[in-house]
Amino acid sequence: MINTSRLVETFLELIKVDSLTFYEGKVAEYIANKLGKLDIDVYIDDAGEKVGSDTGNVIAHLPGNTTTPTLLFNAHLDTVEPGIGIEPQIKDGIIRSKGDTILGADDKAGVAIILELLHVLKASGLSHGDIEVVFTIAEEKGLFGSKNLDLSRFKAKFGYILDCEGPPGRIVTRAPFQDSIKALFRGKSAHAGICPERGINAIQAAAIAISKMDLGRIDGETTANIGVIKGGLAANIVPEETSIEGEARSLSLKKLKTQVRHMKSCLVKGSTTVGAKLDLEVNRVYDGFALSGEDRVIKIAVDAARAVGIEPKLIATGGGSDANIFNKAGIPTVNLSVGAVNVHSTSEQITIADLEVAANMILEIVRLVSRG
Repeated sequence: MINTSRLVETFLELIKVDSLTFYEGKVAEYIANKLGKLDIDVYIDDAGEKVGSDTGNVIAHLPGNTTTPTLLFNAHLDTVEPGIGIEPQIKDGIIRSKGDTILGADDKAGVAIILELLHVLKASGLSHGDIEVVFTIAEEKGLFGSKNLDLSRFKAKFGYILDCEGPPGRIVTRAPFQDSIKALFRGKSAHAGICPERGINAIQAAAIAISKMDLGRIDGETTANIGVIKGGLAANIVPEETSIEGEARSLSLKKLKTQVRHMKSCLVKGSTTVGAKLDLEVNRVYDGFALSGEDRVIKIAVDAARAVGIEPKLIATGGGSDANIFNKAGIPTVNLSVGAVNVHSTSEQITIADLEVAANMILEIVRLVSRG
């Protein structure tokens, strides 16, 4: 009952609406209007005020049979750069951007699929339980929309997020814990040519620290990265301050703690070697999750994939998603592939066939849950 033409039309309309992180207001308005025409209850929460976006999370509720478990569906509204003025192109059943921007299938493919699901459920009379939907803001910058969502308002027994890269049938059952690391080295400025010995080189402190770190792929479950370094004013001034920003992730909390201890030790070593002071901040960005193949949320997804003719693949990921937040809150949630590939790049693309299959898969999930 998925209407492929309508699904593609909705997707194309969505990706033409600019919605970089913290500027999702126009696409939120688009969705609210579309749901309003379907006579589906929708409201926008105050998460935007808390995180600095021009809108909040868009939340919808479609009532159903109260004897059937409530389901949660989620996708995020924001896109990464370059994502202004996206011009979609369709050739040989493949949707791409013109080439100078991302496409935005991450995650507007997920948004379009959920909107199509709601349209089908509303129009078809298909039996279903209550459906709760949340389109989150600011996911790309740190899951800020879901972190500021009032989950006490939700009754869902389990949920599905449509935000995974790759062909439909991929089901994320494990995702990492992540810590952010910010360090500020404070040295002492001096003239680099006349009296460098009077200075304390903050860039040198940072360089020593980074050079001692194990970074990249640590093991099969753990990664670490230093992604930002800022410091110095001019080539002839011993730099007084240098800041770095990094992260560590692992599917194992124990391994994450070990890696973060190592990185902190290197930062201390770098500062003490040159006599700089160190301000260090480590924060948990999100907790990881691990679901069993025996969990109902996974069994249903597996059966739904096979019912629409694709072979399910249970995977672990090194990336976070709103699923991390929902699982932490006690709502078992898995992340499903929508068909997008090469996301976060100007070569991002999705096939119409995969978009259709992913939509049929979540419709089948609703059917399976309603059958008990």
